[in-house]
Amino acid sequence: MKVFDLHSDLFTDIAMRRSQGERRVFDRLHYPKLKKGHVDSVLCVIWVEREFRQTSLARFRFLYDHVMEDLAESEHAAVCRTVHEMENKRDTDRVKVYLGLEGLTFMEAWEGASVEERVTRAFHELDQEGFHHAILAWNEHNFLASGTGADNGHDPKGLSPDGIAAIKEMERLNWLIDVSHMDETSFWDIERHVNGTLIASHSNARAICDHERNLTDSQLKAIAQKQGLIGLNAHYEFIDPEKPSLERLVDHAVYISDLVGTEHLAFGFDFLDFLAPYDTTVGAGGKTAGFESALQVPHLLERMAQRGFTQQEIERISFGNAMEVMKRHMKK
Repeated sequence: MKVFDLHSDLFTDIAMRRSQGERRVFDRLHYPKLKKGHVDSVLCVIWVEREFRQTSLARFRFLYDHVMEDLAESEHAAVCRTVHEMENKRDTDRVKVYLGLEGLTFMEAWEGASVEERVTRAFHELDQEGFHHAILAWNEHNFLASGTGADNGHDPKGLSPDGIAAIKEMERLNWLIDVSHMDETSFWDIERHVNGTLIASHSNARAICDHERNLTDSQLKAIAQKQGLIGLNAHYEFIDPEKPSLERLVDHAVYISDLVGTEHLAFGFDFLDFLAPYDTTVGAGGKTAGFESALQVPHLLERMAQRGFTQQEIERISFGNAMEVMKRHMKK
């Protein structure tokens, strides 16, 4: 069974390793795990880390350049920028890679005379490079929106006027607008201003795990009403505060499916096992027992079947739902 992962940070690992002289990082380290886990397609994001906020544009270009060099050398990655490329590469053994952005702080420093011009130019140029997805802010408050986990003690500001303009530009370009990492104020601002699809690429149900990164019932229903998707997140903090496990992740799948339907459920695993060499906090606070990397994705599919999901439902959740949404947001 094919799997589409709507959120991966593996680009960070590729860029860091290439900057240290390694080559063919995707082929050597990521492709074997993804194939063993039946991951056929993956939406990979460029994420500028918190410590580079003051030099975010330079960091973005550093990450982008190293990643694209590695993918250009790869025999096992197929970058998909258009529907034609998606269809053309459907039956190959290569992993289909889609380009996304997690946080847009770097756009404020793009070339241009005004913030509005910089944002417009950034979207246009990135669109030409094959990006069709973005999250406005990571765990931060930036010039566009307010994210979860940032500036504790301050009132969330929601979308700024520049954030509203960015949403409109994304819709004009038919980009996929992702609300994972948005605080509730920004979430509802985005929901009001977006006419098309919304996704939460890597978020779970707050009713099961009361974490600000997870979604309330009202948010889950709003995404469904926008013909969107919620991608199940494998990170332990968003599964259960005491005993994060594969079984508890399936509890999230059951809850979300019962609430909004299996047609609005997908996977956005957010695996972090490969980031441990650069981030000492990875794994230090805990792990999701039995579900720590892409290698264990088949176990999730098996457990979902045991919990009552039909074969057809699992095929839609694991691949079909995400593929349908991506098709709607790719150039022809």
